Amino acid sequence: MHRLRTLIIALFFGAFLLMPATGIAGGKGLTASVEQLQALFVQRLVRYVQWPAKAAPHPDEPIIIAATNARCLRPYFAEDASGQRFKLVQWPVEAPHVLVVNGAPSRESAAIMERVATLPILTIGQSPTNLKQGVVVNFRMVGGKVKLQINPAAAEQAGLTVSSRLLRISQIYKGGDNE
Repeated sequence: MHRLRTLIIALFFGAFLLMPATGIAGGKGLTASVEQLQALFVQRLVRYVQWPAKAAPHPDEPIIIAATNARCLRPYFAEDASGQRFKLVQWPVEAPHVLVVNGAPSRESAAIMERVATLPILTIGQSPTNLKQGVVVNFRMVGGKVKLQINPAAAEQAGLTVSSRLLRISQIYKGGDNE
């Protein structure tokens, strides 16, 4: 029974990650902004990452998500973090669980990534440049669909473990020009 439930959850997650950014419902196109998709994926991705014991989010406290441009993600996160699973804050902040590198110039994002490379922080970007700088997860829009790229070397350096389920549905970044 447990295996069946796990399989159903894996199939749902896979379908969710692979569904297009736009969908057809009732003859009308539904669209989501890049920021809305990013916020949704960030909230889902944390389920498939394991932090070291000392840095792991406590079950009774919110997961701290820092963003280099928190303003554009703010509408998709609750303002009051009490009782909420996530708390969005503006970077820089001490000891976030997740860092979303969005809207930062390449030079600034490179400096940020160098600063947090060995810290147990799930870093998420949205450009090939971020991926090369060492983010753990990179979002890539291809044909209206969000594709995930995972950098296992960056995850290992940060002390994070990425679920094999997430790895199976993602493109694995091996360095160099592999996008």
